[in-house]
Amino acid sequence: MLFDLDNTLVDRDAAFRLWAGEFAAGRGLPADAVDRLVALDGDGFTPREEVFARARESFSLADPVEDLIEDYHHRYPRHITLPERSRSGLRALRSAGWKVGIVTNGVRVQQRKLEAARLLDEVDGVCISDLVGSWKPDPGIFEEAARRCGTGLAGWMVGDSGPADIRGGQAVGLRTIWMTRGRTWDLGDPWPDSCVDTVAEAVEVILSGRT
Repeated sequence: MLFDLDNTLVDRDAAFRLWAGEFAAGRGLPADAVDRLVALDGDGFTPREEVFARARESFSLADPVEDLIEDYHHRYPRHITLPERSRSGLRALRSAGWKVGIVTNGVRVQQRKLEAARLLDEVDGVCISDLVGSWKPDPGIFEEAARRCGTGLAGWMVGDSGPADIRGGQAVGLRTIWMTRGRTWDLGDPWPDSCVDTVAEAVEVILSGRT
């Protein structure tokens, strides 16, 4: 049983917006700064070097880009939280006999997010792409995540990214649950086995055995 981290187990977008508000207030940035920072963020897919180079230019910041990134990596993870319903869901899965792992694309800052959300005690294994040299949808990262959970590669992959989580999970034989985030599936066949809005709904699907 594998879960994605950002915008699956934790609300990355909300955490980024909270960080952006703190960043803007601390530097006396204009009222629209938070929305502009969110746009620059590109749902987390824009490289941090580009985000902060553009932010530095846009807001006439004196800080070097490297310092802005370091400060971001220090402060932003503090805003990551795990909803209690999601925590309860993970515990229910493990109580039912599932091995639960997290497989996430990203750099070392992902570890800080896991610690801030108090997730490490709720799962059997964690696989961060930058630390293992394999990124979703590559099969290797799923295989390593299963190994770290002490189990074979079987069960489910739950995530919000169609190309990375769903296609990656399907390619290694996992059943898949897509976190819609208000979107409509647009990648065609094969579809995810289930589409849900919350981790709690995903857990219900898994425990009930339905798709």
